[in-house]
Amino acid sequence: MDPVYLLTALLLLAFGLLGVGVAEPELLQGHLLRVGMALLAMAAGSLLPVRSLLRFALGLHLLTLLLLGLVLVLGDGPGEVRRWFYLGPVAFQPSELAKLTLVLYLASFVGRKGSDYPILGPALLVGGTVGLVLIEPDFATALFLLTLGALLFILAGVPWRRLIAIALAGLLVITPFSGFYLSRFAYVSERFSGFLSYVRGEASPKEAAYQVVQAQKAILLGGALGQGPGGSLPHLPEAHNDMVFASVVFATGWLGGLMVLFLYLLLFLRGFALSLRLQGPESLVAMSLTLYLTLQAALNIGVTVGFLPVTGVPLPLISYGGSSLLVSGLALGLLMGLSREASLKEVRRWSS
Repeated sequence: MDPVYLLTALLLLAFGLLGVGVAEPELLQGHLLRVGMALLAMAAGSLLPVRSLLRFALGLHLLTLLLLGLVLVLGDGPGEVRRWFYLGPVAFQPSELAKLTLVLYLASFVGRKGSDYPILGPALLVGGTVGLVLIEPDFATALFLLTLGALLFILAGVPWRRLIAIALAGLLVITPFSGFYLSRFAYVSERFSGFLSYVRGEASPKEAAYQVVQAQKAILLGGALGQGPGGSLPHLPEAHNDMVFASVVFATGWLGGLMVLFLYLLLFLRGFALSLRLQGPESLVAMSLTLYLTLQAALNIGVTVGFLPVTGVPLPLISYGGSSLLVSGLALGLLMGLSREASLKEVRRWSS
């Protein structure tokens, strides 16, 4: 295994244990089990041949779309939310898997067809994926998938004229339904209005931005070196999940928070360097998986420190949650496998 990836993963998982432990001590045992599952997924991902996955990428993503459709009928969640399959004590969220299969499918398509091939089919699959996640409802994850898909098209070198044409067509389709969606799922507009209240310094405990205010208190209370795992965290909704970065900083201090930021930066730089060592679809997979992990981390931390509206996007490898940890571990394992492949090719090149 790539030692940089492995050490980074272990440290982020350790920070996650600290964050969850200080936020919700009763969840620590369950989180430890999920960390073990993430490590197994990472080991399995490092052994999976990425070329074989690319060969079956369309089927894998169609299966994910089927799961996204079934969760709307058979899934469960609070209120009218339908995001999870509950199998006894285990909960599975198909939208997390969609982040991985979407990356593989788009990389496979570009690898087979080239960047100047018409992309209407892939664009429709991206739109279908985003649409199914939107009506769960999960606006933040849908927006993240849309952003990830757009970045993949850009990285693949798809001509801007096609991207702009598809974006305009998508806006024409979505705009007539936007008013109904916002009235049907009021939490989306409430989060934006809460963020504006936070910016004006008027956030109340009834608004989502109250989480941000409390998260900032926890970060300030952490100080330079932290309060330790036994510290008394101030009231902070979702301190083990969406706001776990604040819990980590409270326990480990600003120094620990900077360490977490450095680890994600290291992941980005390592992934960027890996993509340059590879060619074809494997290079795009490496960069895309790296963006998935680090862009999602940037969104989560941006919310916690008050730069962005509350989204509910978990912090990869740190937040409490089985699906996110499992898929993040698998993604990192695939990066390890690609790193091993790149090293083997370099050895062959030098020996020939």
